[in-house]
Amino acid sequence: MTTTEPTTDTAGRKGDGIVVLIQNNAARRLSIKTANETACNLLGYAAGELDDRDLAEILSPKLAEALMEDLEFDDDAPDVGEMLARQRDFKLRHRMGQELALPFTISRQMAQGHDACFQLVLPNERDNRAQQQLKDFLKLNLEGQQQLDPSTGLPDRTTAEMYLRVLNTYIASNGMQAAFVAIRIDRHDKSLARYGKDACVELLKHVANCCKSTFRTEDVVCALSDHTLGLVLLDVSRESARVVLNRLRWNVRTHRIVFGGKSDFSNTISLSFDMLDQHRGDGLFDRCEEAITSLDKETRNHLIELGQ
Repeated sequence: MTTTEPTTDTAGRKGDGIVVLIQNNAARRLSIKTANETACNLLGYAAGELDDRDLAEILSPKLAEALMEDLEFDDDAPDVGEMLARQRDFKLRHRMGQELALPFTISRQMAQGHDACFQLVLPNERDNRAQQQLKDFLKLNLEGQQQLDPSTGLPDRTTAEMYLRVLNTYIASNGMQAAFVAIRIDRHDKSLARYGKDACVELLKHVANCCKSTFRTEDVVCALSDHTLGLVLLDVSRESARVVLNRLRWNVRTHRIVFGGKSDFSNTISLSFDMLDQHRGDGLFDRCEEAITSLDKETRNHLIELGQ
């Protein structure tokens, strides 16, 4: 077992197109810091050709115009990440002029000096086909069996355990990699005593929403208890899982919320993870959960990597 400290690495998941965006409020500029080879190929550019270009060059004209009209370039106003995440008509522009309606996620990253930084993730077609195949398999094997946790509306503990068993069968025959993550809300006992049970459920739902905004739509978040979540990351290597989980810790820690009478409440989480495969899958759930429950109650913002 190893523990990992925070990192600012922004590497992507296998096959993803990654575009790193910079919002410079002083210059009122949205720019592309860098785009990986997958993203460049998807949009018709050579590797490195999009670096330091204006973001508007790869957005549809309609989206670029709306963004520049509505974005206030103020530290207290909604940023480009929030605004893009709300777009229903998100389209990127290929170099040859075609407009591409693509699935995407966007998350805030560590600031670059005084400028806000964001990561735009674009799954490729290979991923889309693999995801659909997996969805069909899970639907066939789990339809009608999912149960929801009444407090959070998330799949419950029983469903999480069943999901892992079914997924392990799929992975064993299809060669996909996946990781299981147990997530603990830090200092739960103190929050429970100070703010009460209902408020702590809101903290759990806040972290679940951070997971959903950080990861792909097909990654599954479940409620394991009143202060723990389970997360399944699909089609991910150990190295990429480590990167995206560190990103999640950073997102939760820096995302201040209105809570407990405060307008800038900050929270942290601790996580443990291991890879799901046919040899270790059966005990994975218990090992990951035990790793975070055995942490000292005062430990905060910790990542435990099992199976090393």
